[in-house]
Amino acid sequence: MKHIYLDESGNLGFSEKSGKYFIVAGLCVDESKTVDRCIKNARTGLSKKYKQNELKFSNSSDANKRRVLHCISLRDVSLSYLALNKDWVPYDLRQNIPLLHTYMIGQLLSNVLSDMSITRINVIIDKFLHSKKIDGFNDYLDNNVSVKMNIQHVSSDGNNGIQAVDFVAGAVNRKYRGYGNEYYELIKNKIDIILDSHEQIFKKSS
Repeated sequence: MKHIYLDESGNLGFSEKSGKYFIVAGLCVDESKTVDRCIKNARTGLSKKYKQNELKFSNSSDANKRRVLHCISLRDVSLSYLALNKDWVPYDLRQNIPLLHTYMIGQLLSNVLSDMSITRINVIIDKFLHSKKIDGFNDYLDNNVSVKMNIQHVSSDGNNGIQAVDFVAGAVNRKYRGYGNEYYELIKNKIDIILDSHEQIFKKSS
């Protein structure tokens, strides 16, 4: 069974300080341990203090960012992402951030899974919702994505797949914010799906 790990970069705030882009990235693999070594190797040489923390793009050195992303580019993975320019978001969705958030994840998943001839997939998401809201989130995805999904909400500090896709999301975010393509270029050969236009993101899912 295939597995897709999802993570985000940026936020869905609409103040001047919130940033212009919100990124959802996906990392799809056939085996759940495919990118484990990318994270484990990046921890080599870190002090004990940092080895105990979650490995994240935002707090990693340039060398470790390159190490993780280069490792991902050598693995049997399929990458995808959605890059939302928040200027495109209509007023009604700006008033319902949880729905907007779920919609963005649903749009990326719908596009990724429409390209696959599969009937079932494990979807692993960094746990950000309170337990009471997880059922509603899962129901939305089940009703709007055609493939049967086993949706898991997990803590990222104990999941190498989530930590790996965090680096993908971070590299994409830097590109769209105009901070350079050097990290994005390391994984470009593995990116199969890009949603970065109004038409792509806000079209009806098939």
